[in-house]
Amino acid sequence: MQLVNIQVKGNIVSELLSNGDVQDAIEKAVEKEFNNEKLNALKEFDSHHVTQELLEPQKGNISMTLGGYGDLFGFIGFESGTDPIAPVKLHLESKIKLKGTNLHIVYPRNVKGQFATGKQTKALKVIFQVPDLNDFDKSAQFEGWNGGRNWVKGIEKGISGAPYFADYPRGRSGRGLQLRGPKERPSGFKTRPYITEIIENFKKNFKNKLE
Repeated sequence: MQLVNIQVKGNIVSELLSNGDVQDAIEKAVEKEFNNEKLNALKEFDSHHVTQELLEPQKGNISMTLGGYGDLFGFIGFESGTDPIAPVKLHLESKIKLKGTNLHIVYPRNVKGQFATGKQTKALKVIFQVPDLNDFDKSAQFEGWNGGRNWVKGIEKGISGAPYFADYPRGRSGRGLQLRGPKERPSGFKTRPYITEIIENFKKNFKNKLE
């Protein structure tokens, strides 16, 4: 889990924050922008190729994690008819959380970072929480051939067994099998950004709204 601090400062901000009513209005505006960007992050999750491939495996390997061969639903081996995405989205939504805002004084510093004389300003610190890959160990756990691992982390860090995967309408998923030996056409699993990309986009977009 990550706690992120964003500091909003400047002369105009300092003057505004001296007014209690304005402080309340700013906090409400910050909360509104946070919720808007959180909604955008969830929309990005919904439209991501990995998400789409697991929800609709008939689209094929649109994430290109398997070089265009088969699909992730069959490769990972989810039980036919299950929805691996719903618990992950619910967890993502619950872990992106605004923790609060804090009004404080910013003291001037020199180029070495030491306190210096000069005008003090007020700043609004925004504190929020976002998940990391380890936070999905339960919501993305898969009790299959891959040893009950976090498949969300596997998308970004790697999942073994790609050379043994056969795109065939059999197995627990009804979409693929793990063979005892490598296929004639060897392939490897290609990692790609997924949850971390969505989180970083959320942090960047929210910060841009405040600056």
